[in-house]
Amino acid sequence: QCWLLFSIFLGQPNMSFIFNLGCTGVELFFLISGFVVHLTIEKTTNYKNIFFLRFARLYPAYCICLTLTTIAIVSWSVIVKTPINFPQFKNYLLNLSMIQYCFNLKNIDGVYWTLTVELLFYLFILIIYLIKNLRQIEFISFLVVLTCFIYVTGLNRLSPFLYKNIHSYVPIITYFPLFIAGIIFYKIKFYKINRYRFLLIIFCLVTQILLLDSSGRIILITKLQYIAAVFTFFSVFFLYCFNHLHFVINKFTLFLGKISYSLYLFYGFISIFLLIPFLTYSKIFHLNIWIAVLFIVDPIVVIPATYLNKFIEVPVINYFRRKRLKESIAE
Repeated sequence: QCWLLFSIFLGQPNMSFIFNLGCTGVELFFLISGFVVHLTIEKTTNYKNIFFLRFARLYPAYCICLTLTTIAIVSWSVIVKTPINFPQFKNYLLNLSMIQYCFNLKNIDGVYWTLTVELLFYLFILIIYLIKNLRQIEFISFLVVLTCFIYVTGLNRLSPFLYKNIHSYVPIITYFPLFIAGIIFYKIKFYKINRYRFLLIIFCLVTQILLLDSSGRIILITKLQYIAAVFTFFSVFFLYCFNHLHFVINKFTLFLGKISYSLYLFYGFISIFLLIPFLTYSKIFHLNIWIAVLFIVDPIVVIPATYLNKFIEVPVINYFRRKRLKESIAE
């Protein structure tokens, strides 16, 4: 939820400095994704299972939140009587594809950029699976991180033009070490830790820190803050791998984890550009930012996210699991 707090207070100069570390929440998200996707792929016997389960996990909630956000933007434009220049119907349709980045189109909600990076990682894993190289995943992972390291330390100086273009066309390169670290943490958790895996984790950590400048987020956070945040995330994963995180598991944290994806998709525009400005400095309301966020904005975004998870995410995932199970038995 650190990314949520960061985004909410981003437009508040007197508050954003407290929560600027929250911009690194996406790093934790990618770490978790690397771990979970590898766990999924090791348990599957068919690439279709990977596709359907990931589709069920990401797409239905995304479509609904995208539609709600689009309606909110258009409705607000009508209410305040401003021209509806964005989003046009074309933007909406191509955003539904989740690959609007490939069409050089703006995300209807700014947070959706992470889904492009996520899909590229899925493609990477799927290719490894299809060429039957999953057993070599750690060696491939090393080569990927090495490529990222050379990209940020060498190519940046030798060919700035090529460096910039690679970042534009392959946005995952800025965050690849995080996904790889998630994979290696999976190996440590369910197999064992050894010198190679430990050193690869350190290599991922160092390379990811070096990649901060290429992400463009140096304007939001200092390098020292970034180092502290990413080091903390890696340390937390080490604690998890050795079963030392039981103290953070309770009903509240489990609930937040359960609705986190829907909440992430839903809160962006509606919270930052509609609710908070309307409640804090509109002609009608001048509420204190804390009161507005904690007692009005949070419930407004948490309640729909909860119902979206309960009635869309969970049923769709369960449906696809049952469907794939029946098809696997039939095959």
